[in-house]
Amino acid sequence: MQISLFKGSSLPADILAAWTRLQRSNPSLASPYFSPAYTQTVAAARDDVEVAVMGNAGRVEAIFPFERRAKNMAGPVGSFISDYHGLISEPNFSFAPKQLLRSCNLVAWNFNYLPVNQISFSQYFLEQYRSPIIDLSSGYEAYVKERREAGTEQIKKNGNLFRRLEREVGPVRFVAHSPEPAQLSQLIAWKTDQFRHNGWQDIFSLPWVRNTVEAIHAIQTPEFAGMLSLLYAGDKLVAAHFGMRSATVWHYWFPSYAPAFSKYSPGVMLLLKMAEDSAALGISTIDLGCGEHSYKERLMNGFVTTAKGSVERPALITLPRILRRNSLNFIRRHHGLHQLARQTKKFFKSNPTAS
Repeated sequence: MQISLFKGSSLPADILAAWTRLQRSNPSLASPYFSPAYTQTVAAARDDVEVAVMGNAGRVEAIFPFERRAKNMAGPVGSFISDYHGLISEPNFSFAPKQLLRSCNLVAWNFNYLPVNQISFSQYFLEQYRSPIIDLSSGYEAYVKERREAGTEQIKKNGNLFRRLEREVGPVRFVAHSPEPAQLSQLIAWKTDQFRHNGWQDIFSLPWVRNTVEAIHAIQTPEFAGMLSLLYAGDKLVAAHFGMRSATVWHYWFPSYAPAFSKYSPGVMLLLKMAEDSAALGISTIDLGCGEHSYKERLMNGFVTTAKGSVERPALITLPRILRRNSLNFIRRHHGLHQLARQTKKFFKSNPTAS
């Protein structure tokens, strides 16, 4: 297996073509996060993105995008804004992760949301998560019927609030995508206020995050596009969402709304309008992304299982992490003592010098 390294901002045309071919060949890579355009856009905003290309006899078999960090540690492209990451390959492709790291001169690769079907990494999984989705492959009406039969009242309540919003404010209008930068700026302003109000880091104050979002907003191709969706009541903008889409998957990313209209739950209203309009866009899945929220639990009708973990090559910097993972895996696999595993995790968390 030959492995070549490229800067994420200067990928040759033949590599990009191979990347698109591999993504199309593997249904589990349908998310826009696995599109070459996503990695290229992040790479244009920050200079630490690299891409390893694996192949034989001139044929590209797999692509591994990553960010190189201090001391040759690596992480996902886009850091904390990445809800999916991993290897781009045909299904059932297998390889030795440590060999890949060695070829890239890396001592470790940390992952947070790796699809669990990337089995070459399975021995390095520490935790697994459900990433909720709205499966619209049978159409919106079938989805609504399925949710009603599952016992959720969320969609019914949304209908009541929709009628109330129209009665009290004005006719509701949905825009699937707006190309206007000013409306994206309004969404970012709402999100910034939300971050500050909750005492969270304002990620849009980081130039690379804002530049990435603005650049994705401007991309409009059949296989990758930014999507700025808007909800109006009368002439008032009440909610907005910025995400991105591939040919079939719409990724739910940055939702927000005007605080004055919070009593109408306009964010959920906008999400359901997105679901209703998806068929016209060729979208079969809205991926709600990572994070636990009650509305996601009520609206989801499926999920993608992802894993958190780390691949490490033996080195002084990685030895404590290797010992930690091995001890947790031993407890889980051989004793089934889940309480002890939690206590072990708590120990490492409260003793950072041991991790």
